[in-house]
Amino acid sequence: MDENGDAAFLAEVTGFLDDFEAPLSHQEGHDMAMNGDTLLLDSHRLLAETEALLSSLNAPSPPPTNVEPSISNPRAIEAINTRSNSRNAVKERSVIAHTLGERRREVQSAQIAKRRLKYREKVKDEWRSLQQEESALSAELLKLQKARVEAKRHEVSSLALPVWRSIATRQMEGRLVAEAQHRRLEIAVENRAKVIQEVGGMLHERLYGSEAALPTGNGILEQQSTVRLEPDDTVLYEEYLQDLAGIYAQTDEVFRLCGVEDTPEASFRREPKRRRDGELEFFENLDVLLIPFDYEQTCSAMWQAMALVHRQKDRQHYEGVTDPDNTMAVKFRVQCPGEAGETVEMLVHVVMRRYVEANRLVIVWRALSEGEGEYTGMHSDETGWCVVRPVDTSASGSVELPTVMQTFIRFVPMNFDSGASGERNADQFTKLVVISGEEDGLEVARMMESLLLDDSHSHRK
Repeated sequence: MDENGDAAFLAEVTGFLDDFEAPLSHQEGHDMAMNGDTLLLDSHRLLAETEALLSSLNAPSPPPTNVEPSISNPRAIEAINTRSNSRNAVKERSVIAHTLGERRREVQSAQIAKRRLKYREKVKDEWRSLQQEESALSAELLKLQKARVEAKRHEVSSLALPVWRSIATRQMEGRLVAEAQHRRLEIAVENRAKVIQEVGGMLHERLYGSEAALPTGNGILEQQSTVRLEPDDTVLYEEYLQDLAGIYAQTDEVFRLCGVEDTPEASFRREPKRRRDGELEFFENLDVLLIPFDYEQTCSAMWQAMALVHRQKDRQHYEGVTDPDNTMAVKFRVQCPGEAGETVEMLVHVVMRRYVEANRLVIVWRALSEGEGEYTGMHSDETGWCVVRPVDTSASGSVELPTVMQTFIRFVPMNFDSGASGERNADQFTKLVVISGEEDGLEVARMMESLLLDDSHSHRK
């Protein structure tokens, strides 16, 4: 029985030592590597002490010397010794258990201290890492703050432009506006002077006849015209007069092919375009003008302007027209500036007729331009349509521009000189004819504006 108790106690001590060594191997890691020899030595020492103590318990105890045995029965003596040994063994086991408990508590305290030390080192590492991260973030924040301050400084400097530059810009804009207004006033004065001169010429012609001399600005009389009608001119005029009816019949088709809207929203002008139909080469020009006057006033001013624009200095009227109130045939000479700045003259034959319809005025014409000087032998055949009609204000919404004037002109250049120089001069002559036609259109619009303004002022008075 004692041997079984000793064996159980020894197994308990061995298990304790195993339990002591296992946590150290799993929990301490590198700490056991440092203190392994010391702990192993302590465990062996404790095991040796335990074995020595157990061996002393198993050894027979000597009889006491100071007590005389009073019992002679050997079996009784053996029982007494057994009980005494049992008591001693129990005492020894309690001492050993107490020692082992103290040792276990010391080991546990050491393990706890090591874990605390490890945790403290971990906290210190995290603290150092946080300090480094704080330093990096502080440097980044300082960099961003400097960049923000620099951006604000740049923004303030860009917004604070020099005052003199703004003032100079405003003064330049004001100067441009003043110059544009000055040019408009000069053009208005020149146009009004031309109208006055042309109206004076008309009055002079009615008073003194078409062959009379006109007074100049200094009071000197000069011969009005050097152009004479030739027999060939009569044939040309008669042929053109017969063509006007067919040209008038093409009015709707011509403007339909041009794509002109019934209710245009704004005025516009298309540059002359070179076109070709087989071997025939020609130019086409379209002009749409919205007029801020009523339809009746515009029709009256339109016919007067078309008549006045052809009242040049060197002109001659053909008197063989059948309806002089609505038909005009005239021959005149015009001067155009050439490409080199020289003056180029052209002789023009024009036949024009007016057709008054319900809510529409149609003017058609045929013209033949002949080059003179270096452009002799070069011609241009011109056909034109002009329509004046009221605008449907309910559809367009433009109450201030109640009338529209649409003009379409076709130029067909003809050259009877087949040489290289002739072709070069033909191109230049064609440009002159196109430019002259555009200038005539602008002159008609200018005269209409002057006549309409004069009519409006007279009605107000």
